Amino acid sequence: MDKIDNLTFIEKPPLRSPYLVCGLNGWLNSGDVAVGGIKYLIEQFKAKLFAEMQTSRYHVYQIPGVHNARPVFKMEDGVIKETDFPKNQFYYAGNPSSDHDIIFFLGTEPNLYWEEYGDTVLALSREYGVTRIYTFGAIFDRSPYNREPNITCTCTGAKIRDEMVKYSVIMSSREGMATINLMLLHAFQKGGIDGVNLTVRVPYYPEFNVGLDYSPRSVKAVLERINHLLKMGLNFNNLDKEINEIEGKLDSIRKKNAEFNTYMEELEKNYTEIPFQEPFDISADEAVRFAEELLKDNRDRKKDK
Repeated sequence: MDKIDNLTFIEKPPLRSPYLVCGLNGWLNSGDVAVGGIKYLIEQFKAKLFAEMQTSRYHVYQIPGVHNARPVFKMEDGVIKETDFPKNQFYYAGNPSSDHDIIFFLGTEPNLYWEEYGDTVLALSREYGVTRIYTFGAIFDRSPYNREPNITCTCTGAKIRDEMVKYSVIMSSREGMATINLMLLHAFQKGGIDGVNLTVRVPYYPEFNVGLDYSPRSVKAVLERINHLLKMGLNFNNLDKEINEIEGKLDSIRKKNAEFNTYMEELEKNYTEIPFQEPFDISADEAVRFAEELLKDNRDRKKDK
């Protein structure tokens, strides 16, 4: 295997046409979806660390007015015991349920050299014969906490987009500032490798100073789709327990705060939910028609209320 600049290999495992799954700390980590989600997968698969990207190359520790960019150290009785630097780590795991093993990338949005950062991830992927990249993250949104969160999807090409239509997602049609996930997709698009980005919504109600630092419902929404796409065979019982706990607390707030309850009722009334169902073996056109019919049925039900 060739040496790759800015990468340190701990191990060089043999992998079968792996898929790459990425979760990065940064702008798209609302509700701890990106980092929490990728750590969840790493733990479920007992994935092993095999490579790391050079931290100092891509991260600025001292930004004027921003102190949380610095590394975190833990001292005990005058001795440094632990350090926490920005992580850009690659883990691997076999996937017996599929012809494709998996590489997990637990990363941190870089401050510098975005294009080089993406090219470095691409270089590692080429070395291992990665055939597809999946990135995911989340943004805050005024959406009901007790409904299936909507997910927007961006793809590297029309063929993979037509595949993703079946996964109860909304295809992105926005123009604006890029995220690091999109920069990664762009690098892979130029490199001729298919890619998908999923961005899920996380409940946030600034009028009431209510937001979820951790949103297990949003984590589950993304991972359900990744689970099916990669044939992981996971269940999410522990996430369901966390969902019930958090939503129970928010239900209690509604009971005590009439204004917040009215606000939530209005959000629920106007919200169009697109629940995830494991895709049938149907064409892209049939999937689009099914999604349109579902949205129409939801609108009709609201009119009847």
